[in-house]
Amino acid sequence: MDLKIQFYLFAQLFSPYYRQVIKTLFMHKLLKTGLLVVVLLIFNGCEEIEIPEQENFKIEFGSECGWCAGQEFIAVTNSNIEYIRNIPCGDEKGTKKRERKITTQEWGEIQSSFDYSQFKTLQFNSCNVCVDGCDEIIKITKNDSIYKISYSSAEEVEETKKLRQILNKIMEEMREMD
Repeated sequence: MDLKIQFYLFAQLFSPYYRQVIKTLFMHKLLKTGLLVVVLLIFNGCEEIEIPEQENFKIEFGSECGWCAGQEFIAVTNSNIEYIRNIPCGDEKGTKKRERKITTQEWGEIQSSFDYSQFKTLQFNSCNVCVDGCDEIIKITKNDSIYKISYSSAEEVEETKKLRQILNKIMEEMREMD
C-alpha cells in the first residue's frame, strides 16, 4: 500500500468522528464485560443453603378408657394438630373434633423431645381398657413404620416424659378451644 494512502487511513482513523466511534464501541464492550463480571460474581458468591428435610412423623397421643369414658386423642403432624374426643354412651355421648395449624416452633420442640430409635425399643403394651380401665397411648408413624406403646397414665415412662408433657399441654389447649 502506498504511504499516502496509509497516512490518509491513519488520519481518518484518528479524526474526531472516528475517535468517538472507537470510544463508544470501547465503552459498550467495557460496559458489557463489566456487567458480565458483576453477574458472575453475584452467582458465584451465593452460597447454597441446605434446608434440613423435616422428618415425616405423625404422632397420635391420648387415652382410651373402658365403660362409657371413651377416647380422647390428638394427631400431630408437621402441618397441623387434630383433636378427637369420642364418648360412646351416657349423657356426654358424641364426638368432638377440632383442628388447627401447628407452628414451626411447636413442631421443632416435639421433634427434639424424643428419639424415635429409642422409642421403638420401649416395651409397654398394657390393656387396662380391657377391664374398663384407661390406657394412655403414644403411636408414632414415620414414613411407613408404625410403633405404638400403651400404658397406664399413672405409669412413668421416663423416655417419653418430655414428649408427654408437650403433648398433654397441646391436648389441654385443644380441649378448651371453642
